[in-house]
Amino acid sequence: MTIRHASRIWLMIAAMLIGGGAGFAGGRAEAKAKKAAAAADAGPKHEVNACGCYKDGAGACFCGKAKKGKCACPGDCEPKGCEEQRNKEIQKEVDAETKKAHEADKKQRASSRESASQEPKKESKKESKKKPSGVGQ
Repeated sequence: MTIRHASRIWLMIAAMLIGGGAGFAGGRAEAKAKKAAAAADAGPKHEVNACGCYKDGAGACFCGKAKKGKCACPGDCEPKGCEEQRNKEIQKEVDAETKKAHEADKKQRASSRESASQEPKKESKKESKKKPSGVGQ
């Protein structure tokens, strides 16, 4: 083997390493790109509503691992506890309206008592001034 022949072999080896290394690294990059494209194409398997939940084919509700789901989907798939939270809010509103109506009724009774107690006093004064006819004369 001559020096000329040996240098050609070394050049071939270097070319293969550089070209193969680039091809190998490019292969990894292509694989990552393919995985990313596959994930983007697949997307979510189910349609997720505004609350972050979805229904499967059987109608069961799944809300994922996020514990901070929104309670903005009444009658639809919602995170656990939304129905109870909504019932508590409704009960608070009912209690507030009941209290307001009770206070208004209480004021109405108090004002009717005052007007009823004032009317007999006026009549009693008028009766005391008038003397019954034929009595005591």
